[in-house]
Amino acid sequence: YCRSPTVSGATFRPLYMLYMLQLFALTSIRRSAAFVQTSSPGPRRSFVGVARQLLVPAPLSSAHPFTATTVATINTISFTSASITLDMSSSTPGNLPHAPHRYLSRPDTLDLSDLEIRINDADERRQAAYDLSRKVGVALAKCRAASEVGGDAQSVADAELETLMGEVFSANEDPTTDDSGDAGDTSSNKKGSKPRDGNLSYKVEDYLRYKSYVHFLSTGRLLPPSLTPDATDEEYLGGACIGLAQDLARYGVGRATVRDVPSVQMARDLVGDVMTYLLQFDFRNGPLRRKYDGVKYALKSLETVLYELSVTGAEVLDGNNKDVEMQNGDDGKNEGCRIPTDELEALHKRMERRDELRERLIKRCRDGQKAAKQSIFALHRNDKKRAEKLIDECEECIKNDLLPIVEEEPRLRYGSFSNVLEELVEARLLYAWLFGKDGDDECPSGTMLTITDFAIHLEPEDYLGGICDLTGEVGRFAVQRGTARDTKGVQMCL
Repeated sequence: YCRSPTVSGATFRPLYMLYMLQLFALTSIRRSAAFVQTSSPGPRRSFVGVARQLLVPAPLSSAHPFTATTVATINTISFTSASITLDMSSSTPGNLPHAPHRYLSRPDTLDLSDLEIRINDADERRQAAYDLSRKVGVALAKCRAASEVGGDAQSVADAELETLMGEVFSANEDPTTDDSGDAGDTSSNKKGSKPRDGNLSYKVEDYLRYKSYVHFLSTGRLLPPSLTPDATDEEYLGGACIGLAQDLARYGVGRATVRDVPSVQMARDLVGDVMTYLLQFDFRNGPLRRKYDGVKYALKSLETVLYELSVTGAEVLDGNNKDVEMQNGDDGKNEGCRIPTDELEALHKRMERRDELRERLIKRCRDGQKAAKQSIFALHRNDKKRAEKLIDECEECIKNDLLPIVEEEPRLRYGSFSNVLEELVEARLLYAWLFGKDGDDECPSGTMLTITDFAIHLEPEDYLGGICDLTGEVGRFAVQRGTARDTKGVQMCL
């Protein structure tokens, strides 16, 4: 019927789809006929009749040869094992399914109230940071627009921005850190700043980018780090140096429109100095490394603009001798330099110190993480003494080797160090679950430690990561108990 020339494509498609659905249903019916048996009393309806009613739509009925064939196939199904029917009797408690099995543990097994409080506090701080970030973004947009107009509008916009940035910096102050160091301070943690909440760090970079651009317009030089005492070195490099290069590329195109060659040359020279300075750094594969590529394109854009000015008749001076004079100064000091070389050299030393700390931390984290993982293996082998020894080794590594590095450079708190803490939490939790909080139980006790039971300060993420990993170790222990036909042990794991 579907192949007849009188059937159009629009008619064939729905019929063919119905045909495939019927074939699939028939296959399921044949497979079910060998297994389904119904012997309960009460009103019954033929299973074949139900199948016929479900598979044959009313509009098609048996008038169509296509449908009639399917109905005939359903009617010819043979049921050899038993009469298959559907029980349509009224619902009674005996006929209803039971409630699902509850796998909930005892209510006193784990108390996460302290963790919930800390998580809620962190969420509130993060949300407040995002709200403040949006306000800073609006204020920066107003300042950029007002800077093209000048006058009182720019003063009002700048005052509003400074007020908001005061809130940003005050939220990240560390009262235990002395900020009175000079520009030559080479300690790793230059302002003792902990990681900022939310995306405030990016807004600080945008703020420094705007301040550096305004400083260039008024002095023709790069904004010194000493004028940004509350920003970190990474924020200064990303905003006042790399971000400024992008703004100067746009500034150069604008000044070239009015054929202001000296301004374009000053922008080109400053971007070139910044490029030369940044070549000293090893940014690795991080945010600064990705942003650094933009400096090259900004320099290329300014050089192209100067070339196009020169071929159109503008007088472009050779700035080589002027560059040497500006970089060295008349008396060998920074007064004549476009960039503050002394302060930038101190910043470079701090970045190198930070890289050394990072490498040392990563190497020592491997030892601590290995000890914690081996303690878990020992617990599965029921080697309690070795597990205790390895857990103690991991804690000593964290306290004596890793924590001093993190205290000196708080931004290294996340990453490898956090992974070690998660592994330690997992080992401690499994040990307490097997032998109790004090290790006095001989059989699994099911004891769960809370975040306040650890001697080392943990963030909620560290503790939650350890709990999530604990479920896998408990599952392995359940397999061992199941192999030994220990039903109660498996039930406790569940």
